[in-house]
Amino acid sequence: MDNSIELAKEIALETNKIVKRTYWTNEEIEKYFGKRSAQEIIQNGTTCFMNPCLDLTLVSAYLMTSRGIKHDLVIEEHLLTKDFNFNKLHFLIEYYINGKINTLNYKRNNEVHIFNGNYSGREDIQNAQMIKIPGENINPYKNLNDNLGYSNLEDLIKDKFIGFSLEKNISQLKYDNSLKNFNDYLKKYGEVLNIITKFENQPAL
Repeated sequence: MDNSIELAKEIALETNKIVKRTYWTNEEIEKYFGKRSAQEIIQNGTTCFMNPCLDLTLVSAYLMTSRGIKHDLVIEEHLLTKDFNFNKLHFLIEYYINGKINTLNYKRNNEVHIFNGNYSGREDIQNAQMIKIPGENINPYKNLNDNLGYSNLEDLIKDKFIGFSLEKNISQLKYDNSLKNFNDYLKKYGEVLNIITKFENQPAL
């Protein structure tokens, strides 16, 4: 197995030990979603079981920095779909081993996809744009908007992601949020991380 894949698997497994997907109250969603630094996430030790990709990606990016692995934080803006009448954001990492690009992507639920090559987007959802931020520019003690030079998340979104609505996204999370949905999630996925080493359109390695 390529060493670049093994390194990312170690990072993903360590992230999964540090940060647990849990049930958050609606008040916790309102307070924490998209607003924490990597260090705040690590100290708290939890993320919401729904839409955890930013928290997990920030922690994995921090672990890559601590190991001296060059990487970029990739922010993808998805266009609206029949299920969501607003744009959504997705976060992942492109990292470099021996000058070659690879991808670590907490794609959905308990899945993390790791593969050689760059990230080209999802086949089933059209994207509006992708922004890449060099890992060395991400301070683990600052949240996303602070790292990008904005005083708050709302200003960042208005400037960079005009099709995305934080308010609508949080409202949808709160609408879908329930202990029943969380317990159904646990029954289906548990706390095990499903690591998929493959290209998006190829069988798993």
